[in-house]
Amino acid sequence: MSLRLSTALTVVVVASSTAWAQSTDSTSKKSTLAGVYTEEQATKGDSEHQANCVACHGAENYSGEKFVKDWVGRTAFDLFDQLKATMPEDNPGGLSTQQYTDIIAYIFKVNGLPSGTTALPADPEALRLIKIEMKAPGQGLAERRKPSARQVATTSAIRLSAMYHPHSPPSPSAKR
Repeated sequence: MSLRLSTALTVVVVASSTAWAQSTDSTSKKSTLAGVYTEEQATKGDSEHQANCVACHGAENYSGEKFVKDWVGRTAFDLFDQLKATMPEDNPGGLSTQQYTDIIAYIFKVNGLPSGTTALPADPEALRLIKIEMKAPGQGLAERRKPSARQVATTSAIRLSAMYHPHSPPSPSAKR
């Protein structure tokens, strides 16, 4: 009986630890593609950017290909830490944690990352759990360009019907 109890206990412990590890892993990491900032926060970040950043540089320094090359695959904390250590150029670290976080929300928006319903946290430890990811170039375009059923039917009918043009010879299968 002791062996059965020991085996059952082992099974419960292993199953519980596996479930805990999976839930911890899935909740501990978050992607910027999941909407990690709010529109309101990005608007505040735009204002902070205007007040503290544009005198020296514009958004092109941290958007587009440069942003992808420098930040994709890293964490929101990495970006926060870099900004806090180096910006503003005349007063590195001179902004509040919230101001830096709002600017990061603005940077995410400038780069086309989706907003969400929860603000980007000002807690550096929480920022470590947010991975900066972006859609691959062209990803998502298929959804926007997907033709309607009517367009598909119309296009197919046009392709299938014989078209008369006065300067082209009739097809061999055409009857007169």
